[in-house]
Amino acid sequence: MSTHWLITDIWGQHATLDPFLRRLEAIAPDWQVLDPYSGQRFAFEDETQAYQYFLHRCSKATYQQKLEAVLEQAQQPLTLLACSAGANALWPLLDGPLASKIRKAVLVYGSTIPEQPITPRCDTALLLCRGDNGVTEHQERLAQHSTLLLSDAPHGFLNPRAPGYHPDAAAEAEAWLQQQLTR
Repeated sequence: MSTHWLITDIWGQHATLDPFLRRLEAIAPDWQVLDPYSGQRFAFEDETQAYQYFLHRCSKATYQQKLEAVLEQAQQPLTLLACSAGANALWPLLDGPLASKIRKAVLVYGSTIPEQPITPRCDTALLLCRGDNGVTEHQERLAQHSTLLLSDAPHGFLNPRAPGYHPDAAAEAEAWLQQQLTR
């Protein structure tokens, strides 16, 4: 089993994710991808279609169960990079017994993270969008137990398929993510 996992957003695996994965391989060559659709690639027309399909095909609870299964099978500590729906699925697991299987968790714009007051039991870094609900309100609490970076870019700014994609913010964020993933 790989020790580095990318847990995708609602868009899953798609052609525009491939260049990002190649850049991650400069950090570590053994990245695996967990997505809501078991590796099946889709080219959704827009975010609404992607979200509706995510809810219908996978659901938030099922995605978290998939992630739990990865952690349960892990034989050595994992480094996890989780984006949006993937970050939302991972966050509640960081204060439970499976956190002992995580060397480092880097979570990117998980919109439900501010709503869930947990204390991560593993090394955790958060890259959140200042404009997402609850982020600035809970900034101090979130920074207490994790490395926290707030971005002024809109939700989805790393994903070329998302309406909030912002190339300059994505480049800056990727540099920060590389630093976090190699610590």
